[in-house]
Amino acid sequence: MVSNELIHKRNSILLLIISIFYFIHITINILVEGLESIFPPSYLFIVLGAILTIFIYKRVNPKITMYIIVSSVYIYFYFLLNDSPYLVNYLFMWLALPLCAIYLNSRVVVLAGIASFVLTYYAFFYLHEELFPNVVQGDFIFLVMFGVMVTSLLLFFIRKINEANDKLQALAYLDPLTGVANRLLLKEKFNFLKTTKIKSIALVFIDMNGFKTVNDTYGHEMGDQLLEEIASRLKSEVRDTDLLCRLGGDEFVILFSNLDNANLDIVKNRIQSTLETPMFLNQQTINVSASIGTYYTTDISQAVLETMLKEADKAMYKAKGRDLKYEGGAVTLS
Repeated sequence: MVSNELIHKRNSILLLIISIFYFIHITINILVEGLESIFPPSYLFIVLGAILTIFIYKRVNPKITMYIIVSSVYIYFYFLLNDSPYLVNYLFMWLALPLCAIYLNSRVVVLAGIASFVLTYYAFFYLHEELFPNVVQGDFIFLVMFGVMVTSLLLFFIRKINEANDKLQALAYLDPLTGVANRLLLKEKFNFLKTTKIKSIALVFIDMNGFKTVNDTYGHEMGDQLLEEIASRLKSEVRDTDLLCRLGGDEFVILFSNLDNANLDIVKNRIQSTLETPMFLNQQTINVSASIGTYYTTDISQAVLETMLKEADKAMYKAKGRDLKYEGGAVTLS
């Protein structure tokens, strides 16, 4: 899934490209036909451009802004074709379709494709004499075929690019064994949270007690299976807005936002209980425990990931001392 931050950047890029193209277009029109030729469509462009610039500057929901930009492009071309029904303007309208592919979003391309078909139908049958004076109406089917071909190629291109991006993101951001986030994604998610309006950030640092015993007794394959089971159980305890990360070995971190101290303690106890439930792997029952440390802050602007990790790590080691002292051992194999 594409992040809102990336969509925001693409909104900015697309609006910049459209603006550059528009000023080149009106400059040519002014040189050929005079200043009067660019009005009144220029008024509409200025209004739509100002609105979209405000949306982008204010960071209004990037997905909504994305659809508004695409819709505004075709609204502008509708008025442009009515005011200046020239073939060159109709051809420029079709350039909007590949431009919308910048989002790598199939829905946006389909929306742009439908809008292009609608404007093509309108231009062909209602502005036929101005735009297609020497074309018989039966040839409309060729314009439809052209639109279908362009849209299909763009959708195919987007699917292939997204598949490649998904594979690259999995390699870059996910732990290959458990499939949870790695340290790089944790850092990016943390930095992203700092740019949003949240009330708190919390880290839960989890270290499994006696994991080495499992590896030494049953081998690394069993250890890997244990880590996968631990990750699966932890996933069930986090919300969609939270992030589960494996730092390495048997250490996991969960990044929470908008969670108060009382609820953080509840979540911590729930995680502890979940991990202490016996695990059945390869016909063996494994009872493990975890030492958990937390760090919580409401000072979002001053929050530093490495500092929070160190503090949560310290809290975890304090808990580990208590856990090993009172439990008399951390792992039972049977």
